[in-house]
Amino acid sequence: MFLRRILRLIFKSIYSILLMVVIALSLCVWYLAPFIATETWAPFDSIMSRAIFIGGLWFFFLGLMLFIFLRRRRRDKAMTEEIAEQIDDSEDDVTSVELGELRDKLKTAMAELRKSKNGRKHLNELPWYVMIGPPGAGKTTAIVNSGLQFPLAESMGKGAIGGVGGTRNCDWWFTNEAVLIDTAGRYTTQESDAETDNAGWLGFLGLLKKYRKRQPINGAMIAISLSDLLMQDEITQASHAVAVRRRLNELREKLGVRFPVYVLFTKADLIAGFSEFYDNLGKEDREQVWGFTLPLDNNKGETSPVAAFDSEFALLLGQLNAQSLERMQTEIDPQRRSLIAGFPSQVAAMRSVARNFLQEVFQDNRYEKRHMLRGIYFTSGTQEGTPIDRLMLGMARTFGIGRQAIGTGQGQGRSYFLTRLFEAVMFPEAGLVSADDKVERRYRWTKRAAIAATVVIALVTGALFTRSYLGNEELIEQASTYVDSYQQLSAPLPASPIGDTDLPPVVDALNVLRDMPTNPALGDPRPERRLTYGLYQGEVIGTQAAQTYRAALNQRLLPRLLLRLEEQITGNVNNPDLLYEALKIYLMLGLEGPMNTELIREWMDIDWSITYAGPNRAALRDDLAFHLDALLSQPMEKIALNGPLVEQVQGVLSEMPLAQRVYNGIINSASATSLPKWRITDVGGPAVKRVLVRSSGKALNDGIEGIFTYAGFNDVFLGEALGVAKRIQSESWVLGPRGIAEQSDAALTALSRDVLDLYYNDYIARYDALLGDIDVTPLESLSHAVEVTNVLSGPTSPIVNILTEISRETRLTEERNALGLDSNELNEGLGQIARIEAQSSLSIQGEILLQALQNSAGAQADGSPPKAPGAYVEERFSWLHELVARPEGQDSQLDLLILTLQEVYQELNKMSFSGVAATAAEGGTATQRFQQMASRIPGPLERWASQITSSSTGITADGTRSSINAQWQSTVLPFCTQALENRYPFNRRARADVAMADFQKLFAPGGMIDSFFGTNLAKFVDTGTRPWLWKKVNDVDLGISPAVLLQMQYAAEIRDAFFGGGTTPSVAFQITPEALDPKAASVQLTIGSQNVLFETQRPNNTPVAITWPGEVGLAGVVFQPNLSNGESQLAKDGPWAWFRLLDAAEIRRTNVSDRKRVIFNVSGRIAIFQLQSGSVVNPFALPALSKFNCPKTF
Repeated sequence: MFLRRILRLIFKSIYSILLMVVIALSLCVWYLAPFIATETWAPFDSIMSRAIFIGGLWFFFLGLMLFIFLRRRRRDKAMTEEIAEQIDDSEDDVTSVELGELRDKLKTAMAELRKSKNGRKHLNELPWYVMIGPPGAGKTTAIVNSGLQFPLAESMGKGAIGGVGGTRNCDWWFTNEAVLIDTAGRYTTQESDAETDNAGWLGFLGLLKKYRKRQPINGAMIAISLSDLLMQDEITQASHAVAVRRRLNELREKLGVRFPVYVLFTKADLIAGFSEFYDNLGKEDREQVWGFTLPLDNNKGETSPVAAFDSEFALLLGQLNAQSLERMQTEIDPQRRSLIAGFPSQVAAMRSVARNFLQEVFQDNRYEKRHMLRGIYFTSGTQEGTPIDRLMLGMARTFGIGRQAIGTGQGQGRSYFLTRLFEAVMFPEAGLVSADDKVERRYRWTKRAAIAATVVIALVTGALFTRSYLGNEELIEQASTYVDSYQQLSAPLPASPIGDTDLPPVVDALNVLRDMPTNPALGDPRPERRLTYGLYQGEVIGTQAAQTYRAALNQRLLPRLLLRLEEQITGNVNNPDLLYEALKIYLMLGLEGPMNTELIREWMDIDWSITYAGPNRAALRDDLAFHLDALLSQPMEKIALNGPLVEQVQGVLSEMPLAQRVYNGIINSASATSLPKWRITDVGGPAVKRVLVRSSGKALNDGIEGIFTYAGFNDVFLGEALGVAKRIQSESWVLGPRGIAEQSDAALTALSRDVLDLYYNDYIARYDALLGDIDVTPLESLSHAVEVTNVLSGPTSPIVNILTEISRETRLTEERNALGLDSNELNEGLGQIARIEAQSSLSIQGEILLQALQNSAGAQADGSPPKAPGAYVEERFSWLHELVARPEGQDSQLDLLILTLQEVYQELNKMSFSGVAATAAEGGTATQRFQQMASRIPGPLERWASQITSSSTGITADGTRSSINAQWQSTVLPFCTQALENRYPFNRRARADVAMADFQKLFAPGGMIDSFFGTNLAKFVDTGTRPWLWKKVNDVDLGISPAVLLQMQYAAEIRDAFFGGGTTPSVAFQITPEALDPKAASVQLTIGSQNVLFETQRPNNTPVAITWPGEVGLAGVVFQPNLSNGESQLAKDGPWAWFRLLDAAEIRRTNVSDRKRVIFNVSGRIAIFQLQSGSVVNPFALPALSKFNCPKTF
């Protein structure tokens, strides 16, 4: 019980709920937030961060509480102010005045309530009850004498509004537990002025609905005076019941809620014997409830709301009867005893009246909504007036007895049965009211959404924590599996002493440690999100994995790398260069010299690429490289080296020339290696990769080391050479005590000359090799040849750019920039390095070497001064300097050569664009001149020219053929195919004929085929032979198939046969009748509009001249007389009808080549004609006509 009260107190206020929420969240942040972390991010790990976050939560929630508090205060204030300001604009002045009075009273009450003790409790937090009833029902009296606490009693008094004749409009009663609204009785009956009363009533309901949208009221009380029910006639009682019912319906409809209804039968003191019966009750007994509360209505309409009235009323009477005997025994006054004895009967006499009233008000019907009748109660606010004896009243009406004989009231002024009715029955049931349907629906969905969101958040949070737990548990299991695997793989590998250099087993074991989950050696991978929801264990596992991995690298890998170096050193004693580097790396890994990780990586990569060669071991090499990087990137353990071997190698290396060692040191110094490489791709222009390749297969961007450039020589090499003493000292640790070299003047001078000689030789060799390795890219097609020659001869010609830049890089004596030496500038003359400013800053050895460099070339034989450093390189490339030199603004030899190359480009470009075979046949002169000019120039130009000319000649034929093919397929082939394919006479079985206009367009002299052949192919074809043959022009063979050429020959034969030199088809021939079947009287041959008639009786063998095609596309032969049982004619139509008729006849040769015998046989009757063509080229027996088809490609 106590716990329930505490929970009710907590959840009664939004402030307490928010307080509990912020406390719960604070506890969760303090105890659970540290588990929210990833591998590298733990925002709640420190106490300070959690305290700041909790402080932020409290600040937010306190702000939210303040916002809610101020919002409610503002809403209450706005409610009263708006009521005061928003006067109804009704035309009825009386209604407006009434509504104004309502607003003024509410505003005054709110102002007073805010000043009261409970002023902090907002108006909307209290339950609101409305009391309705007819005038004089005792509504105000019941409230005033209810025994409730009125905070405004001191300032406004219990009689908040007196009103004339009772409550004129309505009173607002503010108690500590609820707000009671006492409505005017005329609002219920609406008898005085129905329109005004109804408007005031509806305005009152509108005010409630506006400011308490969800639950405008929490209940309604119907106050009915018992005296009115007893004294009024049935019609008046019914009218009052109907008015009450109508007001309840209006409340239900206008407010949109279903609320409990409490019926109060007031003025119970007017029942005869009431005062005498209850005169002995004390204050507490008078506060109890007299009446009965009905079962909670489920609104399903199964039984009438007043169905339980009789049974409950009977129980009430039973209690009265049980109490009456005790009261009679204690009462000594006979008259009072008589009234007490009759009191239960008086109450019982009201049963029917009360039942009838309740049934009128609450009876169900299908047109109105069911009301929630909650209870029926009898009350008395004060004892005034004359009691009514229900029994005697009936007798008085029957026998004429006057009312004065019925007794008088006592005027005690005490309230009966009101206080607990309000406090214990009504107010605790404030939550029975339903919310407005719309508001309730919105609230219900909001509540559901909030609950769903809470459930979802809880489920998601629980799922995330569960997933994180399971994932991290899996992570730990994986890590354990990796550890077990490593132990199995490393068991056969003894840590010490190491007797083998077999790395694959070591790599397998190291791979397991490397691949262990969360190992930092894999970089800093982001953990899977599912692992990071509060329980991430990757940091702990990663730390352990990193420590184990580091120990394995030092104990398993490093000793074997050192042993491998010992083997390499032992096997290369006679190779000083390799021996020196191997010893250097050996000492570095043994921590006996300065570490150079790049050098170690490069050495190991080369060794592993040889030892573990092949693509199938690429993964092994990658793993080794990874483990080596991991070893070098962290502190290494010092391992004892093989001292005797080191001394032996140092002794061998001490015999290497010092100059070579110094030179190697300069070339490999940080200053030299940091210089950018000289690359063809950097100087050759934007298109160099499209036109040049390396014959060695190297990439074009594989350049020359930066030390072998003008800047490398003047800015680095000379400066590094001056620091040779320091360099010798820096490399001394490799050779130990034997590394200390003599540094006398003579030794340093000789050393500088030897170093320069080594440098010059390598410098020259680098550029000679580069020039010898550059080739023009192979030309693959005519368009490619055009592209390459265009780039090579263009404004940014890679040939010009490369040769010019190499010329610049080999003019080492040319003065361009000052030489910086230890912040001093070397700036003197073209011929030599003369002086160094602030020469005093150099060491003594530096000054000696500077002088040695200046005199390194020695004096000339003619006594002239010695050559400047770099002159030797410059002389070796003098041919290149002359090639690119432009004396007095004239074109250089290279410029003239590029101009000729431009002509080669133009020649190829013309061929590419025009696609004319004559271009290829007549060209080649520019190419030959280019080859001849390049052959007279030393260097790579002759080779490049040969590559261009030989490739261009080879692709000319391909380009020409491609051009011819493209023109044929774009200009002739589409029309040729459309006009001839599946058409007669080219397809003898075709039903459709070739249109004569299409035939003329294709085969006429100057037609499409004839023009194409003459323009593109005529020069490459020998038409004097049969069949035609391809011929070479300037060694250009188009390489087109002979089958294509045969089709061109067929086209020419068709042209000669049908056109005879004209532009329209015209074939002249003669037809001579020779013989006719005796079974026929005559035969008539029709060709177009011309006829040839032959009769048996009058034979006529005169030739008839005919020209084809005629105006009419018809041809046929008709025998006479007609046969009744067979065909007598053979007819064809269309432009080629004559040829189709000939195909239907039998053609026989004669002794004369241009004459043919044509035999027509129709149903056994034969006619013979002689066909004599007008030319030896007989179109009627032309094989080309049926063999020709449109070539698809050339």
